[in-house]
Amino acid sequence: MWLQDTALAVAAVLPELFYFGTLIAPWANWQQRIWMLLLALAEALALVVRRRRPLAVFAAVWVIAVTSDLLSFANTIDYTPCFGLLIALYTVAAQYRQRVALTVLVLSLVPMGLAIAETIGSYHGPMTVPVLVANIAFYVPVTLVVWGFARWSLATRTAAERQRQEVADARMRVTQERVRIARELHDIVANAVAVIVMRAETARAMSPEDPACGEAFAHIEALGRSTMAELRHMLRLLRSSEAAVQDGYTHGLGDLDRLLADVRKAGVRISLETRGTPMRIDDSVGQTAYRLIQEAATNITKHAGPGTRAVVRITWDQALLIEVVDDGAGRPPGGEHEMYQELSTGHGLLGLRERVALYGGLLSAAPYGPGFRVAAALPVSTAVGAAAEPR
Repeated sequence: MWLQDTALAVAAVLPELFYFGTLIAPWANWQQRIWMLLLALAEALALVVRRRRPLAVFAAVWVIAVTSDLLSFANTIDYTPCFGLLIALYTVAAQYRQRVALTVLVLSLVPMGLAIAETIGSYHGPMTVPVLVANIAFYVPVTLVVWGFARWSLATRTAAERQRQEVADARMRVTQERVRIARELHDIVANAVAVIVMRAETARAMSPEDPACGEAFAHIEALGRSTMAELRHMLRLLRSSEAAVQDGYTHGLGDLDRLLADVRKAGVRISLETRGTPMRIDDSVGQTAYRLIQEAATNITKHAGPGTRAVVRITWDQALLIEVVDDGAGRPPGGEHEMYQELSTGHGLLGLRERVALYGGLLSAAPYGPGFRVAAALPVSTAVGAAAEPR
């Protein structure tokens, strides 16, 4: 950084010596040249440390500029530096509050006014007014533009910093909310599922003479353990500061056989039909497809009940088409139906719509004759290697 500041200081001081001074003019003597070089050197040394001491550098450069203008006004030398003062003005105005910035702006007009006065002193008669106007038209707009650009730069940085802080605060609030949800899931859902698993295990051990009952309790126990595994994954996900936990624990279309086997154990006669050539798709799209089929099959189990016939159709085309249809023939009667209704949270289809919409897909869920139909189209444009070998 100091190398850049040094280069900027040299780039500002050298033009001043030749444009605002008479360093190489034939009428300047060696004492005047030495004075101009010393003043320019002092200004350059001050500008090198302008980032670390903005106010002190501005004060030093301002004193050098005023001194040079006064010596020029007294005809001791002919040197009215300007560029270094503008750099020091910009540095202060781009870092400090409005009051300080306005103060240095007003102070900058003092050496500018002295330079204008010194220039006018060299002219007499009808040339005085044009020279005055020309100098004012140069110094005042340049000074105001430098100051205004510095204030705009500060405002831009402040807005960007405020935005970064707002994003950081929002992320913190999201993290805190995720931790709260994880805590609630652990304290309520995870503990309840753990109790269900232990009770199912105990009941299975207490009824060895009834194979059907033991098989049912074994299924409940296995399903509970699987649910606990998913809850652990979800808790890790919620407590992570990242958007995802790459631990390899995800479900996809390859897990449908086990899912449908569990549904069949609940009494629903469900089958799977696949059309087209399977493609490699992104894991998140595959997981969304799995969750869609899982939710639809769960709804069939809860609302249509044992004895229902259902089919899952997966079609690989320009989009991944999924359809789950049931005939509604196994609806449980009376109070048992009310019991199944109590198992519903009422947010399943809403969550599916959000999942599908996240990937630009479409979802349809509506009665279909005596039964129900859930259909979705998921784009495969996000597929990883869509033209790769089918799995």
